[in-house]
Amino acid sequence: MKFPRVSGSNLEGDHRSLPDGFDGDPTLLVISFQWQQRSLVDPWCSVAEQLAARYDAFEYYELLVVDWRSRMLIGRTRRADLLTADQHDRMLVLRVNKRQFRQSLGLLGEDTVYALLLDDEHVVRQAAGFPVSSTVDGLQTLLEDWEDARPSAEAGQTTNSTG
Repeated sequence: MKFPRVSGSNLEGDHRSLPDGFDGDPTLLVISFQWQQRSLVDPWCSVAEQLAARYDAFEYYELLVVDWRSRMLIGRTRRADLLTADQHDRMLVLRVNKRQFRQSLGLLGEDTVYALLLDDEHVVRQAAGFPVSSTVDGLQTLLEDWEDARPSAEAGQTTNSTG
């Protein structure tokens, strides 16, 4: 399934159109619906930081999905001040119709967080809740496979452009 076309802003107020605004290939998205879900978001971001340090093309973002009618100003709350500068850049607040957003991605509810792996705007893996070892191992294996495939593809392009 394709990730829906939405827009969001990081905590500095920088606007992004998504999924085109994601920098990674592949990209891990950690989606939460409530600020209070930080205890589930942080372990995913910790895993993602380790993966980003290992795989050059990999990137990750945290998406806080709020209802488009919400007047909540995330960047001005004391809670947002607890985040690092890197977290401010990686956290995107999406003001959308939450029900439609969830339905477009097949997300069952708002009581947990979701991790989605995107490749070329398509969701290729999905997990809910806390990152268990089997899910993390599967994600790492997939990234290793992609990393192994990249050099041969790039070498073929180099050969074609010079030959």
